[in-house]
Amino acid sequence: MVPDSIISRQGRIVGLKAALIIGLGLLFLLPLDMVRGVIVERSERAQQVAREIAGKWAHDQSIRGPFLIMPLERRDTDSGSRAMQGRRVVLLPDEFSAEATVDTQRRARGIFESVVYTTQVSLRGAFTTTALARAGFDEESWRPRLDQAVLALGISDLRGLQGDIALTWNEVPDFAAEPGMPGGKLATSGVHWPLKAVTAQGSNSFDLTLTLRGSSRFSFVPVGKDSDLVLRGDWPDPSFDGRTLPIEHEVGDEGFSARWEISHLSRPLPQSWTSEDAAGIDWSRLSVGASFLEPVNFYLLSERSVKYGLLFVALLFLTFFLFELLAGIALHPLQYLMVGAGLVLFFLSLVAFAEVLGFAAAYGLSSALVAAMVSLYAAAILKRRLWAMLLCAMIVSLYALLFLILNLEEAALLGGTLLLFAALGLTMYVTRNVDWSNSLRSMTEGAKKEAP
Repeated sequence: MVPDSIISRQGRIVGLKAALIIGLGLLFLLPLDMVRGVIVERSERAQQVAREIAGKWAHDQSIRGPFLIMPLERRDTDSGSRAMQGRRVVLLPDEFSAEATVDTQRRARGIFESVVYTTQVSLRGAFTTTALARAGFDEESWRPRLDQAVLALGISDLRGLQGDIALTWNEVPDFAAEPGMPGGKLATSGVHWPLKAVTAQGSNSFDLTLTLRGSSRFSFVPVGKDSDLVLRGDWPDPSFDGRTLPIEHEVGDEGFSARWEISHLSRPLPQSWTSEDAAGIDWSRLSVGASFLEPVNFYLLSERSVKYGLLFVALLFLTFFLFELLAGIALHPLQYLMVGAGLVLFFLSLVAFAEVLGFAAAYGLSSALVAAMVSLYAAAILKRRLWAMLLCAMIVSLYALLFLILNLEEAALLGGTLLLFAALGLTMYVTRNVDWSNSLRSMTEGAKKEAP
């Protein structure tokens, strides 16, 4: 029979030890935050390299147009000088269809990669008689200069343009393109074609084909009165974005396809206006398209995993503390610190290996190293091989659960919450017979009850 004075003193010692272990566990918030800082730094470096690659290849591309820019002129009869007055009217096509096929590839610089693409774009449509009537031919004596009309196409990054752009106007091919956007307000960069074959009566049709390089994202602006847009490519995880989502789409391992049907009534953009009014148009809010980024990159996965670092440290410290009570072995705080340091090293090695091997392989290798290191160390200090094997199984199970949670993407919060519930429930079940006030007596009585 153990005297009550010894039990009381032992209870106070166990309480102090528990408080010390809790303090050591909270102390690991600092190295975990430092590891998170390293992950953020490496992520920013990867983004910088991606921007540098895009700077050499081409940035994300957005197609605006085409626009028919029509000069108008008249005599100034109000002032008596009879000087010539002029203005320009911008017309959008009544009929417009666009189709783009994206071929993606990865470009690397060192250990960092970026997604770039080459796309074949085809634009078709027509400026009908109704569209030309909106230019104001008969309004206040304005006279159209059909011989000075130009067709303009906005391209966000001209460095990605490959070769010439083939234009067929009214079934007449081989119109030569010239750089720049007339007026500079429709788009910051683009090309235009001087037209000498615009007819005031009938339909003025166009057919444009071009090859364009870009990175990260591709988009159209639905400029037609009725726009039919089709985008397809070989990227397995596109993110459709922009003003509206496609009315139909298919996504698979081999690629994707998407289609938009957009009426001019659903966008805050008229079918015609004077060129000076274009300065107030926010074109970025009118486009539709897709992004070709990784849905969840390993830097984001690694940063998510660090958020569970304190949980791992707490569970492992609690397990070692229970081993102390069960085996009657007093572990030194430095031994707890070394075990916790091994867990922190997991998150750092995860990023280091992932940059070379990929996330899945890096996760498996890092978790295997930590599980082996901690379990072998536990076998040496606890003198219990069976307990070390159980500890190894627990660590492997925790890492496996964490891997599943990290790959759930949208359901990651739900998975993490369930893991916390499971960890707390398991802890409560394992410690249900422990009298924390008189731990020595409770463990002694528990051992007697379990004895045959």
